[in-house]
Amino acid sequence: MSLRLPFPDAGARVRMLARQWARGRQGDDGDPVILHRRRIYILPTALGVGYAMSLFGMLLAAMNYNNNMGFTLTFLLAGLGLVAMHWSHQNLSGAVARGFRLHPAFAGTPARLELSLENDARAGRNDLQARCEEHASACLDLAPGEVGELHIDLPTSRRGQLRVERIGLQTTFPFGLFRAWAWLHPAVVGIVYPAPAEHAPMPPAGGPEDAEGHWDERRGKDDFAGLREFRQGDSPRRIAWKAAARGETLPVKQFSGSARGSAWLDWEALPYLADEAKLSILCRWVLDAHAGGGAYGLRLPGVEIPPAIGPGHRHRCLTALALYPGGMGPAGV
Repeated sequence: MSLRLPFPDAGARVRMLARQWARGRQGDDGDPVILHRRRIYILPTALGVGYAMSLFGMLLAAMNYNNNMGFTLTFLLAGLGLVAMHWSHQNLSGAVARGFRLHPAFAGTPARLELSLENDARAGRNDLQARCEEHASACLDLAPGEVGELHIDLPTSRRGQLRVERIGLQTTFPFGLFRAWAWLHPAVVGIVYPAPAEHAPMPPAGGPEDAEGHWDERRGKDDFAGLREFRQGDSPRRIAWKAAARGETLPVKQFSGSARGSAWLDWEALPYLADEAKLSILCRWVLDAHAGGGAYGLRLPGVEIPPAIGPGHRHRCLTALALYPGGMGPAGV
């Protein structure tokens, strides 16, 4: 026979009400955020509760036996606990949090949330930790005047926007008897790209150069940009034969400049597939086209991104895929 609690969701309900109360009391935060005393909360940990119960037992024993040494030890340990409570609160008070950033990620891989902590006090700060729901960062120690970084890896499952509603900063320093924490509510929004297809068909040729970086030999030569591995369809004229003689692979020359053609990665080139499958294949094509170094553009229903190159262009294309209508982004944490 199993024991059922009368209110199984009571704890979650209390936590939700506490978060809503804290957000209503503090409002939204900007960048940077200074942790003033009034926004720091503190409660005993499980170890702290056990410590208090032990002190209470020691007090009863000292009273029962009228033992002065027992009273002395009990009050000394109680005073140590009070000092630890003050120290734990002071460990957070006055710290400055800034530089909130959520890096883009592909669905199924963690998205990294980063923030910086600055200690402008004359004393050091120890065992500082950031939390986002049940996910936590490593602990950080800061010397006086030092700036350090905390990061949390947040799981993702679907494409779309990832919004971080609340970040917690906490510490249990010095003895783990109390947990002091503060809630931050910065506007942090990240992008989760679609998961790239592991096996994608070759994109159709859309110009002098397709999305795999294959070249039309009628184009002029550009500036040499490096070597890459041979791919099926590469022209033998682009193979670096001298470098190939020194190894087992066939390196292919890459060039950069205005003589490059451009490719169009088109939604309409993938008929008879579900939307999410199309987005996954287009994501793979964008990554391959960016790795190839040539210019490429992206066409989606209602969206057209002209051909270009570079990390910024790659991000614009992948963001357009992530925010394509019909997909459900990962739930905010």
